[in-house]
Amino acid sequence: MKINVEFDLTPDEFRRALGLPDVEAFQQDLLERIQKQMESGVEGYDPMSLMQPFLQQPLFQQGMANFGNYQQMMMDMLSRAASGATRSQENDPDEPPSGASGQGAGKASSASAQSRSRRKS
Repeated sequence: MKINVEFDLTPDEFRRALGLPDVEAFQQDLLERIQKQMESGVEGYDPMSLMQPFLQQPLFQQGMANFGNYQQMMMDMLSRAASGATRSQENDPDEPPSGASGQGAGKASSASAQSRSRRKS
């Protein structure tokens, strides 16, 4: 037996249903004070200083390291693909770069090689 129950609640209604306190007024007051201090140029309230604690968290640093690894992997793949295409173009300028014809690229390249050999003879 499977029973699905669906509730259509706003975030405020959900918060009240769980019995959580309403902190909207506190958040607004806090944000207004931070904004006033940023506008007046108080030391330590520039955007970089405010973000510094978040940037130093291990999860953020690990995420950025992973992003760097992913970016390096993609650059390596692109450079290998470009060097492979350049090599195939140097060997046979009439043939499209490897992988350019999608599915069945092996069949198409062998068929084009056979037709070229027939034309030459």
